[in-house]
Amino acid sequence: MTSSTDTLVRKPILQMDLVNKNILIAPAQNLDINNAASLLKAQVSDELIAEFFSKIDSFWHTAEDELQFFCYYNDGTYYAQRNRQRYDFNSDSVYWSDYHFKGGNADQAKVVYNLGTAIFLIQTAVKSIATKKKLDGLDREYAFVESKWLKRIREKNMILSASDWRILPDVSDSYDGEKQRWIDWRARIRSTAIPNPDTYDTTLDFMKSLYVNVYPIDPKNYRKLYPNDMLEDGVTSAPAFMDPDDAKQWTNYDDDASSDFLDSRMINKLAYARERASSVKTIKKDLLDIIKSMDIEAIYPDFDINLFAEEEE
Repeated sequence: MTSSTDTLVRKPILQMDLVNKNILIAPAQNLDINNAASLLKAQVSDELIAEFFSKIDSFWHTAEDELQFFCYYNDGTYYAQRNRQRYDFNSDSVYWSDYHFKGGNADQAKVVYNLGTAIFLIQTAVKSIATKKKLDGLDREYAFVESKWLKRIREKNMILSASDWRILPDVSDSYDGEKQRWIDWRARIRSTAIPNPDTYDTTLDFMKSLYVNVYPIDPKNYRKLYPNDMLEDGVTSAPAFMDPDDAKQWTNYDDDASSDFLDSRMINKLAYARERASSVKTIKKDLLDIIKSMDIEAIYPDFDINLFAEEEE
């Protein structure tokens, strides 16, 4: 509890330099008033600065009287610097002059503070999305050109580990010979050699080798392809399991070869979705409403409003 002798230390919680297009904002923790580094900084795009000016009242900013700097403090006070056109009668000319604007009340200043905070949140979210997109692109390029070999090895191991349960002693056959098929299939997967890029003259030759490197489909997928080991007529016997001459039973895609690997991958996707959900930033309702009111997707098509959620009271 704050005693009557306690005084509120006045601290800036938002600084907007609208000329140089940057915003500094206080993080949730207490700030060192003498340490400017304790403010989080974002360089704001021209588009978002324009969006900010379109949302604030013309009371604050016009083409002839520009808001250049705004600072909001934790006690609800503010400092605003504007640049106004003035007329010099002696020289019959127009010039610009900076001055300290004091005409706004506390409620009006709070509106500007909320808009500035919303712009900061949007800019940092957009930067995060762009960074992730860039890293994803680098990852894809790296995986495609340099680490495809390691990826294939990892997938091969995942295929085997995902089907370990199929050969446990307490797993019964659903049809005669099912478990033996799983044993034979796993042995074939294990013996499948993954091409090593070091043995090829060019990256292109290595990539070509991956597309002729095939896996047999597993017993479950085989029975989907040939129900009860029969062709579509239900009378003619299907090609034998892992028949090397039956092209339908061979694939160079791991998730086509292994039904268990596909299930495992779906679980991983769900885990990723949960991880992504945990990264959602909770903000106050008034800030969320401001962000929703802006057509940010028109400026940044990759922007995702679902990265923000309303903070519980």
